[in-house]
Amino acid sequence: MSLPQHIVEFRRFGLAAFNFARSGYATTPPEILAEREATCRACPEWDAAALNATGRCRKCGCSTWAKLRMATERCPIGKWEAVSVSSVSSVVNPSEPLTARQEQRAE
Repeated sequence: MSLPQHIVEFRRFGLAAFNFARSGYATTPPEILAEREATCRACPEWDAAALNATGRCRKCGCSTWAKLRMATERCPIGKWEAVSVSSVSSVVNPSEPLTARQEQRAE
């Protein structure tokens, strides 16, 4: 017996959130984000109208707006891969003091 689709999607979301947090919240660099967005927009599995017109992948059920921005995520059908976290400059290290810009965002 297989699990209902909403349970499967919730589990995927939990794993994605865990991996994103474990990476130090590494975000996708802008040039790679643009490539990912173009790939998803051209994909027949992408639903542009879903989630208040922010887009949703029909294969994995994810919000493409969020998934594209997480460096740790990859396309479920192999059209783009996760970004190596060591190559991402937007990783937040919790042991380092916050910069002035990070402090402003935290407020």
